[in-house]
Amino acid sequence: MKTKTLLLASLLSVGLLIACSDQKADDMKKTDDSSVMQKEDKMSDEKKDMNDEKMPNKEDMKKDDMKEGGNKAMNDGKPAPDFNLEGVDGKTYKLSDFKGKKVYLKFWASWCSICLSTLQDTDDLASQVEDEDYIILTVVSPDHMGEKSAEDFKKWYDGLDYKHTPVLLDPSGKLLQEYGVRAYPTSAFIGSDGGLVEVHPGFMDKAGIEDKLKEIH
Repeated sequence: MKTKTLLLASLLSVGLLIACSDQKADDMKKTDDSSVMQKEDKMSDEKKDMNDEKMPNKEDMKKDDMKEGGNKAMNDGKPAPDFNLEGVDGKTYKLSDFKGKKVYLKFWASWCSICLSTLQDTDDLASQVEDEDYIILTVVSPDHMGEKSAEDFKKWYDGLDYKHTPVLLDPSGKLLQEYGVRAYPTSAFIGSDGGLVEVHPGFMDKAGIEDKLKEIH
């Protein structure tokens, strides 16, 4: 009887040990599963944060593009060479002052028959700039490429009846080089972001100029 009691006690002890062992294994498994889930959640959060940093909000990008008149380039082309020139009207014209507006820049000469035949179109365009998003400017380079001296040109131009067209004087001829002018007339189109969109040598009629100004940003 004593032997049976001992045997029964031994079996109960073994059973308890096995149960405890199974319970401990289950607890460890739950702990491991919890740790894995926590790690996966952490990795998922980190990945989300990285994606958020990598992919900026579209609205924020749009706002950045609009800051300071749209500093980010909206047109193809390098920045247009800036200038600070005096006009025949005695005013000073600086290209950077017109940032935020498109600019039509016409290079011409008093001896150029095509230039003279299109001066009225240019003056008409210049007369309506208050209602438009562009500026009309023209450039003459005294003593360069067959042009008169500055003094003689001013006297000659005073005899013409164009009241709206700003005529800027480039006595150094530097602007001719910077804009690659090789013939008259030459038209340069500058975007509202200050980018030089196109330099067009030769004749352009009024409609062509207006279409190009509408096309660029």
